[in-house]
Amino acid sequence: MVVTRPASADDYARLVQWVPDAAALYLFAGPSLVWPPTVAQFEQLATRPGLSAWVLDDDQHQAAWGHFDLTTQGRSARLGRVIIDPRYRGRGLGHSLTRASIERARVLDMSEVRLAVVTDNEPAVRAYRRAGFEEVVDPERPQFTAMAYQISDHP
Repeated sequence: MVVTRPASADDYARLVQWVPDAAALYLFAGPSLVWPPTVAQFEQLATRPGLSAWVLDDDQHQAAWGHFDLTTQGRSARLGRVIIDPRYRGRGLGHSLTRASIERARVLDMSEVRLAVVTDNEPAVRAYRRAGFEEVVDPERPQFTAMAYQISDHP
């Protein structure tokens, strides 16, 4: 069973090891983090108003295997900094993580989840589409694919 819990400094120490280079960091965090990522950078992000950082684990893995954060504003949540431990990629955990982030937004009484993914990150764009996210127009940021999931449209 997948468990979602608040991220801790110990989780961040593992998380920085999941990012092998500056290009991967940009795909993961966009311009919000600088290379090399540090625990301090994640702790600083966690102080942003409305932001909550989460990790996922389950009975089959020894430690947290996924991370995401949500930033709430009104009844909208922005999904960001989504990553899976490289040892566990390609096993369908991305779908589990996306569903967990939507459920966390639902618990927070959000009506929608929005995100912006680097347009060149086609595997992520496909995964979000499969999860029910739809593309929305954001002409001010053409390097990103903006997407939204309407919680009220899905039981």
